[in-house]
Amino acid sequence: MRRPFSRAAGALTLLVLAACTGAGDEGGAAGDGKPLPSSARANAFETVWSRSVRGQAGVPAVTDDVVLVPHGHMIDVRDARTGRNRRTLRADPTDQIVGVNLTGEVIVARVAHNSFTILVGFDVRTGRQLWTQPYETRGIVMPGEEPEVELYGTGPVIVTERGIVVHAHGGRNIGLNPRTGETIWQQQAECDNRAYTAAGALGDSYYAAITGATARYSVTLCREGPRTVLKATDPHDGDIVWRTDMERRGGGTKFSTSKDVVGVRSTDAGNNEASFALFDESGDRMAGGTVKDPVGDIRTVGRVAETVYFHDGRQLHALRADGSTLWVQDAPGHLGLSAQAVVSDGETLTPRSVQRTGVSVVIDLSGKKRATLPWPLRGELVGMSGELLIVRGGEEDGTRYTALRLTRRDLKEPALGGVAPSDWPDACSLLSDEQLDGLGEVYRRLPVGTSRTVFGVEVPHPTQCRFAGESGPDTDIFQIAVRWVAADSDAAGEIAASDLPWDTGVERLGRSAFLVPEPGTSELDLARPAVVSSGRYVLDISAPKNEKLVRRVALLLAG
Repeated sequence: MRRPFSRAAGALTLLVLAACTGAGDEGGAAGDGKPLPSSARANAFETVWSRSVRGQAGVPAVTDDVVLVPHGHMIDVRDARTGRNRRTLRADPTDQIVGVNLTGEVIVARVAHNSFTILVGFDVRTGRQLWTQPYETRGIVMPGEEPEVELYGTGPVIVTERGIVVHAHGGRNIGLNPRTGETIWQQQAECDNRAYTAAGALGDSYYAAITGATARYSVTLCREGPRTVLKATDPHDGDIVWRTDMERRGGGTKFSTSKDVVGVRSTDAGNNEASFALFDESGDRMAGGTVKDPVGDIRTVGRVAETVYFHDGRQLHALRADGSTLWVQDAPGHLGLSAQAVVSDGETLTPRSVQRTGVSVVIDLSGKKRATLPWPLRGELVGMSGELLIVRGGEEDGTRYTALRLTRRDLKEPALGGVAPSDWPDACSLLSDEQLDGLGEVYRRLPVGTSRTVFGVEVPHPTQCRFAGESGPDTDIFQIAVRWVAADSDAAGEIAASDLPWDTGVERLGRSAFLVPEPGTSELDLARPAVVSSGRYVLDISAPKNEKLVRRVALLLAG
C-alpha cells in the first residue's frame, strides 16, 4: 500500500513533503460542517466521508475538486467534498493502474501493461481515453510529492498544470501534449550529458539528477562538473525558466518542494553544520539560514501569505519573506500546511504502530499553540483537498478512503479523543482468574509500570501487563496491551480493523480479532501478535514464542 521512497547513495538527495492539511486555532469546520468562529480552537478530527473500493490499489491523486482513486484497471473520479463517485474510467481489463495525476482536464495514468508500463491519457469530464504512449517510466512525480532519481535508463514522468515531461532513456526529456499525447518538444536532459554517458558506459546505477515538481514546473538538482545546479523547466515548451548554482559541500545537497516553494539544504560534514535556502516558484530567493548538527530529511512545508514554513530535518522554521525568522520549534518531519495550521502526518508515536490509532501534531501558524490530536482510524495520509485530510487504509478485499477535518468539540482530554483517563482500564484486570486458570498454567500478573502515559496524558492504570507462569517455560509468557479506548464498541472495531497489512499474512480469527505479523518479520516468525477489539478497547496480545497461546487469549478477550 505504501508508495516506496526512491533512494540512492551519493551527495544529491531529494525528499519531499508528504502532503497533509488541517485547521488550527483559527478557522476550520465545526461538527455540523459550519466554519468555526475565529476564536474557537479545533481540538478533534472528525470523519467527513469514507468509501471502500475493490481491487489492487494504485497511487492516488488529490486536488481541491476531486480525488482520483486507481484500483485494478479502473480510476474512480470522486468528489473531494462528499466522496461521491462522479464517474469511473476503465483501461483494458488485463491492465493495472499504477498511478495517476491531473493536468488541466486530462488524467495521466501510469499503467502496467503486460510486462512493461505505458502512459495513458483520459478526459476527466467524459472518461474517454484520449491517447496511449509506450514510455517506460519509474513513476509519476506530482507537485509537492516524492521525487524520483534519474538513472541512465528510465526516469520519472512529471505532471504539472503546465503539462507533461517524460524523462526517458539516455537522458532525453520529452514534452507531451496533454490532449493528444503527441511529442511537442524534445531535448537532452537539464544536466551535464557527460554524466549520463559515463553512467551508461559503466553500466551502474550512478545518477546525475533528482527531479521533483512544483505546481507549474519540473525542478531538477544535478551535477555539472564541479557545480551543483538547481533548475526549473517549463513542461509547456521545455524552456529553462530559471537556474541557480548551489554551494557544493562535502556532506551533500538535498532539496524538496511544495506547490510554490523549493527548499535546498547543503551540508558541510567537516563542520557539522548546513545552510539552507528557500526559493519561490519563479526562482527568487525568499529566505535562508544555517542549521547546527543537521539530521534527517528536509521538508518544504509551504507558504501562507508572506510566511514560509520549512523543516530542516530537526526543527520547523517559520520565516518571513524578507528572510527573518518568526519562530523555530521541534516538530515531526512529515508536515503539511493549511491556511490555519501546520499538521503532521498520522504518526502513531509508538513502535507498535499497527495497534494504535493515528495521531497528528497540530501547530497554529503563530507557533504559540500546539496539540496532539488522534485520528478516528489508522491509515496513510495521501493528500489534502482544501481543509480535508484524505487518508487511505488497506482492507481485506480492497482499500478504504476517508476524508478527515479538524473540528471543535466539548472534550476534556483531546489527546485521548475525549475519553477520560479514568476510562482506560488496568491491563492486568482484563483476564479474570477463571480465564487465566483455563489456560493450564498458574500465572502471575506483572504490570508494566512505565506504561501509564498515552500521547502525553497520564492514565491511572498500567496499559501493559505481562503474564508469566510460576513454573512453566518462557514459551508460556504473554502480554496484553491496551492500545486505545474508543468512544464506543463500534469505533473500537473500526480502529482495530483499519489499515491492517493484509498482504503480509494477516489472519482473521473472528469478527473482531486478527493475527498481524510484526513489521520486518519473515514468514518463518510464526508467533504473530493479535489485534482485538473488546468492547471499547483496542488490545494487542503477544507471545513471541507461542502463537497458539496468542490465539487462545485473543479469542477469550474478543468474546
